[in-house]
Amino acid sequence: MTTASDLTQALPHDGFAERALLGAMLINNNYVDEVFSQINSSDFYRDSHKSIAAAIDNLVNSGGNADIVTVAGLLEKNKELKFVGGYEYLSSLLDGVPGSINIEEYITIVKDRSTLRRIILTSMGVIKSGAEPGADTRDILTRLQEDLIKIAGAEIHEGFVPAAMVVSETMEKIEAIQKHGESGGLKTGYYELDSMTGGLQKSDLVVIAARPSMGKTALALNVAANIALKGQKSVGFFSIEMSKHQIMMRLLATRAEIDMSALMTGKKHLNQQEWHALEMAAGELGKAKIYIDDSATLSIIEMKTRARRLWKEKNLDVVFVDYLQLIKVSGDQLRRNDSRAQEVAIISSSLKELAKELNIPVVAVAQLNRAPEQRGGKREGGGPRYQLSDLKESGAIEQDADVIMFLHREEQIDRDTERKGEADLILAKQRNGPTGRITLAYQDKYTKFANMALGDRDREFI
Repeated sequence: MTTASDLTQALPHDGFAERALLGAMLINNNYVDEVFSQINSSDFYRDSHKSIAAAIDNLVNSGGNADIVTVAGLLEKNKELKFVGGYEYLSSLLDGVPGSINIEEYITIVKDRSTLRRIILTSMGVIKSGAEPGADTRDILTRLQEDLIKIAGAEIHEGFVPAAMVVSETMEKIEAIQKHGESGGLKTGYYELDSMTGGLQKSDLVVIAARPSMGKTALALNVAANIALKGQKSVGFFSIEMSKHQIMMRLLATRAEIDMSALMTGKKHLNQQEWHALEMAAGELGKAKIYIDDSATLSIIEMKTRARRLWKEKNLDVVFVDYLQLIKVSGDQLRRNDSRAQEVAIISSSLKELAKELNIPVVAVAQLNRAPEQRGGKREGGGPRYQLSDLKESGAIEQDADVIMFLHREEQIDRDTERKGEADLILAKQRNGPTGRITLAYQDKYTKFANMALGDRDREFI
């Protein structure tokens, strides 16, 4: 029977390829950048080779030369020269370099063996964790998926891209925008918002923030439905607070324009016309590419894993998260002394990473703290003054987000307001565009946001 000890001793490696790479770099420092742009010192198997590789990299990056004398001097300074085998071993590396070395081939060999070792060690860690009393199967599976994704990601080396390539691609994008009169962003269905933002842009983290009961979940669902139904796009919706049936009831009520309370409570019976509208809405939503995950205890690692899977299987175009502060941090990301603000910072940066990795917009709903209500003073047009620092539990959200929108409905604060049926969408941050305020119409009983009629601020919809 093979033991963990046997596996460790037999981990894949190629000593000849490692020696050849080290010797080649000592002979010709021009190889150093080429080697370390694709691997690093930790990819070498032998600890002595790791130390020598790190010394070579350190010397060249510091503007010096890396040869036997300088490398030996640095290793001696770090008290590692004897450990690696002294001058004698360093000299032997030069003898191990083939006359016509194919540097790329040796880099590939060393990298492949390093990747195999990481896969084996990850698997061994899973075996060890699974054998412990009280092992959490779900946690082990989640961490395994994340570790394998990290290993796979380490194989991708994009690095610098020539300006010629970037400018060519950018010019093509500009020409397409000029030709069609709009950017390639996903249209939200709200004309003023789409005009200001160009739609939801790829790789952007978009935050919809509000105090409780302002309608932020309703707005997120409205946008999601518009993208799926009008744009014929694939939409993922993580609902941590509400069940999938509650989400669907909201979508049906909005689409069919039926009183939400009638669907939820049954106190008001639907008439024939309403049933017909409901069935029509059900037919449309049944064909829409909307995928709902209502897991109540969802960690950020699990969320990213599920989003990646949906992206591969259903060609995902956008992800919605309702809401950010309810996501959990677990596993290696969670440290005992972390505050909730630090955890939210991890969640925020992870959502931005997901947007960039999948090259799709990620829209996160977020809670605001009480500061707008406590601050006092109203902006022109009514309502409290909002600031980016009002985002609850973390200042990291305002740094990571590309777009931040505050949602405000004055009638939630002042029941006698003249602005009933109106909602302000305050574009407080846009990394690549203007900020400003947009007025939408809101039909509370349908949980529906709509464009205001042109030149009108009454409860008319278009």
